Amino acid sequence: MNVRQYVAKRTHLDLGKGKEKMHFASNKRWLLAAMATLALALPILAGRWINLAPLPNALANMNVNSINGLLYVTGGQESSGSRVSSLYSYNPTSNSWSTLASLPAALDQAESGVINGQLYYAGGWDSSLPTSGLYIYDPPSNTWTTGPGLSHLSGGGIGGEINVKLYVTTPDNGYNGYTNYLDMYDPSAGAWTSLPDSIDAHSSGAGGVINNKLYVSSGVGDSYGWTSVTEVYDPVANTWTNLAPIPMPVVNPGSAVSCGRLFVIGGAFSNGTVSNLVQVYDPLNNNWASQVQRTTRQAFGASVIDHYILAVGGVNSASQFLTTNQATQSCH
Repeated sequence: MNVRQYVAKRTHLDLGKGKEKMHFASNKRWLLAAMATLALALPILAGRWINLAPLPNALANMNVNSINGLLYVTGGQESSGSRVSSLYSYNPTSNSWSTLASLPAALDQAESGVINGQLYYAGGWDSSLPTSGLYIYDPPSNTWTTGPGLSHLSGGGIGGEINVKLYVTTPDNGYNGYTNYLDMYDPSAGAWTSLPDSIDAHSSGAGGVINNKLYVSSGVGDSYGWTSVTEVYDPVANTWTNLAPIPMPVVNPGSAVSCGRLFVIGGAFSNGTVSNLVQVYDPLNNNWASQVQRTTRQAFGASVIDHYILAVGGVNSASQFLTTNQATQSCH
């Protein structure tokens, strides 16, 4: 049973091959919710989140990536404020978690990406400052190796793979306020390359790779305020381009890419209120759409398996650290 089948079972949906069918078991509320979703033209299943097996430890500010149908949760912060070195994997088929080999250091808010089935984990905050290290996890052997570090400290940014290379933004270097660095790591050369600075900093913002371009949005900007700037880096042109601004800037959202769109989920507004919105950027039309969702949290991790967004951990509006693990359909 994959994520698609599991969520279908939990929601009483019949998702047939080819054309997906939706049967709501005579539940009018489900039908109205589906109609509302279609009217909004958002690729989300009525904002409904399905509860899955909880994370073994309540964490925030972790990195979450998917590799070959499994979800990996790396590092993070406990409610005590301590960083952790734990690595967990979630198997949607068995709806269960496994504890894997620990990260070599206790870190959170790093930049990560997946290259050739391996997890690359760059930078991240320790107890007082960001770090510059690079750690590489190999799932088949359940082992970590250490790669060459960045030329500077790095934390709070966005990471992603483009053409077998890791791209990392650095909004936090620990010393110079907020920075706009962009670096690329080439595993075949075992070396980092500095690239053009981004337009804004996007500390604890949102981002991901769509069609071999790196998209970054929201977070804390150069001016120390919440930024609405959305921008894209094109490796071919080696340039950043300003895009349509996010309507409701947030810090510490969960973000994921699915079906060619960037999903910015939850986070905190500048007044401290935790967002209950999912904001979706469509690069084809350079526009945003938004929808109220039924989960409210920040500082959590998200990734995609089988066109389902899985959102793990984080902090709710009552400042409680969560073990929550939920899934929602991101497109049809």
